[in-house]
Amino acid sequence: MIIAIVRLREHEPSDELIEALRMGGVTHAEVTLPTPGSLDLIKRWSEADAMLIGAGTVRDRQGAQSACDEGAQFLVCPTIDKDVLEIADHANIPVFPGALTPTEIETAYRHPAVEGVKVFPASALGGPDYIQALKAPMPDIPLVPTGGVGLSETRAYAQLGCAGVGVGSALVSEDAVARRDWGLITERASAFVEAWKAGLSGASGL
Repeated sequence: MIIAIVRLREHEPSDELIEALRMGGVTHAEVTLPTPGSLDLIKRWSEADAMLIGAGTVRDRQGAQSACDEGAQFLVCPTIDKDVLEIADHANIPVFPGALTPTEIETAYRHPAVEGVKVFPASALGGPDYIQALKAPMPDIPLVPTGGVGLSETRAYAQLGCAGVGVGSALVSEDAVARRDWGLITERASAFVEAWKAGLSGASGL
């Protein structure tokens, strides 16, 4: 699973962005709440039913409730916030809390609304090597490494048995959106999807 992270500071993307990602084979998109027009985007894109649309950088009760009210189909957090987890549980939608240490990951996964744990920032402690070390004692926990994820990391994470990866500027960059270069974004999306599939096909050899 590739989760395309729409994290923009200056531009509110048009609906062509989500179509570009869909054409590249991406099935999940996370619109971070600080992105201009994020709640309107979540509402519009979730209603379009082109892919699963979630809200990202959800850090408190207000953000979680607002995202759910606009139709977010999952929530992604940089941390573990009790209020956010409760709102996701009440709304009956998955939540991916952010965690980094083994204790944080285990704690997060025990909540009933948690479908997977966002390991963030995964690159800070060695990327795939760190994830491999985590998977040894906790093979049952679905991990979604995020932060510094490129094509090679995507393939490695899939091969290690991760549930997915969160991909930000390497897929949806501010520059590409500003230039409305939807073809480039589709090309990038396709490359990430293929890298993920290649990793999955090699997982049996681990």
